[in-house]
Amino acid sequence: MAGIDHHTASVKIRECFSFTASQAERALQEMKKQPGVRGCVLLSTCNRTELYVSAVPGDISMPALLESILPAPLAGVSYGQYFCGRTGEEAVRHLFALTAGFKSRIVGEDQILTQVKDAVRRARELYCTDTLLEVLFRQAVTAGKEVRAKGMFAHADTSAVHCAIARLKQQDYSLQGKKCLVIGNGQMGKLAAEALTEEGASVTVTVRQYRSGVVEIPKGCSRIDYGERYSLVPACDLILSATVSPNLTLRKEPFAQARKGTGREQVLIDLAVPRDMEEEIAQLEGVALYDIDAFQSGWETARADGLRAEAERFLDAKAAEFADWYACRNLIPRIQQIGRKAAQEISWRMGRGLRQLPDQERELLEGMLEASAQKVIDKILYHLRDGLEREELYHCMEVLEKIRYE
Repeated sequence: MAGIDHHTASVKIRECFSFTASQAERALQEMKKQPGVRGCVLLSTCNRTELYVSAVPGDISMPALLESILPAPLAGVSYGQYFCGRTGEEAVRHLFALTAGFKSRIVGEDQILTQVKDAVRRARELYCTDTLLEVLFRQAVTAGKEVRAKGMFAHADTSAVHCAIARLKQQDYSLQGKKCLVIGNGQMGKLAAEALTEEGASVTVTVRQYRSGVVEIPKGCSRIDYGERYSLVPACDLILSATVSPNLTLRKEPFAQARKGTGREQVLIDLAVPRDMEEEIAQLEGVALYDIDAFQSGWETARADGLRAEAERFLDAKAAEFADWYACRNLIPRIQQIGRKAAQEISWRMGRGLRQLPDQERELLEGMLEASAQKVIDKILYHLRDGLEREELYHCMEVLEKIRYE
């Protein structure tokens, strides 16, 4: 894998690697055409963009491949310093930890699991995955679900929105009675509106007009057409924007004009990548602008430290299970070959009792007998594969392959 994340790059760099759904589809299709690429999955979130590739070692340059699909490169910027690359077992362990929530800016947040599932689903629908990536991502998602089911992140904030609210509270900023505008009515926007309402704020949500005419907003919130958002600026104490649009939702000049003469202290929170709010807005007097990099939540208690150690041991075990599958995957043709030869032997021996039957009936029964025998033998061998240590398994296969069927 190769990618960038919040550890290596600021939001200004990460937004150059932010893919819309259509951009991700085009990038996957282009990557799959590259020589040596057997399969690929592209994960693009607010805090990271990572490319996972199944390929012949040494056949491709991962950093070059990732840089070649940039949606919005900055002129004169060399991105190599921001890339992090992992191969083999290191890449596997990274994905397991990532899907479980270990690598998130807000440790244990819920969204990453859905984002990983969406990334592999998109790649699958475009025929860009292979068996290796399918098994890897399936096991990683399963491990992520189990970590959450075990309650290992019960201490953590669940989203960037909740982390932002916690940060404001630490600064003695009360949301009770505050007038808030939430720009964006997608998943993150709705979550933000609900969270602010729960804190006692008066929340208005922007909506766009769709052909269906049906737009749902969270209970207890007011609505305003997106095109009228600046008209509400003078009355707002807090404005939060969280859209998936590549376009700015707030620009400095119209925002400054809208709040001119109010003297109101305003908090602006931009949780989008690419950013929704023009960064020059932070220059305005009385405005505090936070982007997504301002909010982080980690392991902060002794109990959390214990849970982290438990989760790490659990993920190590899950990654080891994948490593065992990977190491033994080349045994599958050998298992099938042993099963086929053994089934033919059984069918031949049993067939002597069927020789008096009509030819057509005998051939049908012999075929059914051989197919059934191979399924039973394959099942036994696959259970051996799953139940024996690797060295024992290989020794067992070598012994079985030496049996002569005559």
